[in-house]
Amino acid sequence: MSKKSNNNHFNNVDFKESKTFKEWHKDFHCCNTKSKYLDAKTITLLIGAPNVGKSTFFNKITTSTASVSNIDRMTVDDAMGRIKKHKDHVVIDLPGLYNLSHPIDEELVVAHEICHEKFDRIANVIGAQSIKRDLYLSIQAIETGVLSTLVLNMIDEVNSKIIDLQTMSKMLNNVTIIPTQANRNKNTDLAIKSILKDKVVGENLITYSPTIEKWIDKLVKILPKRKVSSRFYALMLLEGNVYVKSFYQSHFPKTFKEINDILEQTKDFDFSTEIKKTRIAFIDRLIDQCFKNKTTENKQPIQYLKSNKAKQHKFDSFILNKAFGIPLVILLLVAIYYISFGPYMGGSLKDLFDEFLNGVVSEKGLKPLFLDVFHASEWTTDLFVSGIFGGFFAVLTFLPTIIILFTLVNLIQQIGVISRLSALLDRTFEHFGLSGRSVVNLITGFGCNVPSVMMARSSNSKKEKIVSIIISPFISCSARAIVYSFICNLIMGATFGWMGMIGLMLFSAIIALTIGLIFSKTMFRKQKSFFMIEMVDWRKPDFVVIFKNVWLEIKSFVKKIIIIILIANFLIWLFLHLSINGAIMDDKIDESLLAYAGKGINYLMFPFGGNSIHGWVNNPNGWKMTVSLISSIPAKETAISNLEILFGDEHVLNSFMTNELPITLSYLVVFMLYIPCLTTIQIVKKEGGWKILGINLSIMMSISYIFGILTYWITYACM
Repeated sequence: MSKKSNNNHFNNVDFKESKTFKEWHKDFHCCNTKSKYLDAKTITLLIGAPNVGKSTFFNKITTSTASVSNIDRMTVDDAMGRIKKHKDHVVIDLPGLYNLSHPIDEELVVAHEICHEKFDRIANVIGAQSIKRDLYLSIQAIETGVLSTLVLNMIDEVNSKIIDLQTMSKMLNNVTIIPTQANRNKNTDLAIKSILKDKVVGENLITYSPTIEKWIDKLVKILPKRKVSSRFYALMLLEGNVYVKSFYQSHFPKTFKEINDILEQTKDFDFSTEIKKTRIAFIDRLIDQCFKNKTTENKQPIQYLKSNKAKQHKFDSFILNKAFGIPLVILLLVAIYYISFGPYMGGSLKDLFDEFLNGVVSEKGLKPLFLDVFHASEWTTDLFVSGIFGGFFAVLTFLPTIIILFTLVNLIQQIGVISRLSALLDRTFEHFGLSGRSVVNLITGFGCNVPSVMMARSSNSKKEKIVSIIISPFISCSARAIVYSFICNLIMGATFGWMGMIGLMLFSAIIALTIGLIFSKTMFRKQKSFFMIEMVDWRKPDFVVIFKNVWLEIKSFVKKIIIIILIANFLIWLFLHLSINGAIMDDKIDESLLAYAGKGINYLMFPFGGNSIHGWVNNPNGWKMTVSLISSIPAKETAISNLEILFGDEHVLNSFMTNELPITLSYLVVFMLYIPCLTTIQIVKKEGGWKILGINLSIMMSISYIFGILTYWITYACM
């Protein structure tokens, strides 16, 4: 038995320092996440390595939807769902991990769930292309004594004739092995049947060296009998699992004294390495016995992998060449936004939807309904038709572009583009205090800042995590994008408006990376980050999963505009048509309560033009732009409806923005860079704490103000 020259590495890590774990624990166990599943007969934990199709499998067997991408570590939180046609049985999709020995960050979620034993059994998903790697976790799952099913996913990517599943099952304590192709729903019904069976395999799989077995027996004798095998906990303790040790210290203090005495006696032995070697040797024997050497009719050996690796590697070498790859990245982003917001696809659909909502529903439906049927006054009709529904329709018209945008983003995630972008831009991002993994965060941020901030959990270092949290809100999300599109189309026309929108999106990314560079060279200059990513195969997209993900985005978008925008529209229109003396009509809104408040706050914008009639303060409509900025904090989409309500007519708004370009462009820059929406603020606080939130908001407000002033005066000088 080899000895270690250093102290027991229990002292090297403290799981309590993990922000990921503390926040996950708070959300998952102190809120109502689990309460709706209290009626479940059984709860199954779904575990597996990153990028084995675990979340895809989860989506197919349950009524819930987890995020799916063809890149590792996309699952940074858990998802819960009821099994289809068996609603009293629940499955929890846990974050991906390669082994249970030394959990960190999101892997602590898995360790926590196992140790607290609020489940009935475990199902393990492994990839057919990565059996040798994934079996290490499978061995540990078997040693828990509660493994029920081994799902061999992506079986379509290999020549399954070569695998002797019967022998493999026997060598793994007769565990049920179900070969599946989850993205095509193949054999998922068999997997469900296996998971539902009240059957688990025994924990005694591998016999370790006599010395290790001796210490395992000593620990097993003193460990309290629980659902999960004592042998599993004994192995975790000998390997140096920090969470398991801390768990026993917190929940079994009397027993822990005996545990600690044993661990003190073994601290000079490198059990972790010896256990790892034994497991790897077992996997090698299993592979030798379960993989047959078969030949074709022409006596050619049958290859295990179906995919042509040589062709893939050749194509990857082209993609990963910076001379070709980076221009392709830019071209890809431009293409996505051109298709989504350009005049010939998303833009034309948006115009048709706009004509239907405002021309048919509003003018021919709602207005006659209030005036002729309800006999409402002109003021009341205007409140509902122009104030509430008018602003609501102004945002809802962008629904086709949102559908196209999220469909394309989900598509490139699933086929394997993102992992290659991560590898391509790793060295470049290193200068900005980030690694290639942050490419995933930032691209996600173009859709929504909330998951982008949450994905900082998968960062490889504290430095990268903090920088990712701080800069993610600077990335222009889809909500900001539709505001850019709306205003750029007004001042540049539908043919070229999408170009201005893309320019603003790219500018926000440049600002974000520049801030990352400043932090990297100042506060975190001595900290280094590393990057490792699995280069996944190119895969066909699962359009069912894409449809589910896009449907969730649609529901989120519509729910937001129904709840937030309708309320905001009502309040803005109401206070815009109320004065000290009572109700007023559109021609006297400058005397409204909102106008007085807006003009007062508008003095903060004095540097934007000073005393000039073309400045924010002295321009008759300047206060409306300030009110629009403030009222869009709850949800950025509200800026469109707010502007239409404040100006009363789109033609008036169009004329103002075209003739007052310094105000318009400075408004866009401030809107792009200042405070994010309330949901993002909440997530930044949750992931980084009050200090990081304070830093983030201070930087965003300062930069937006400075760049807004610069934009105003540069535009003014060029006119």
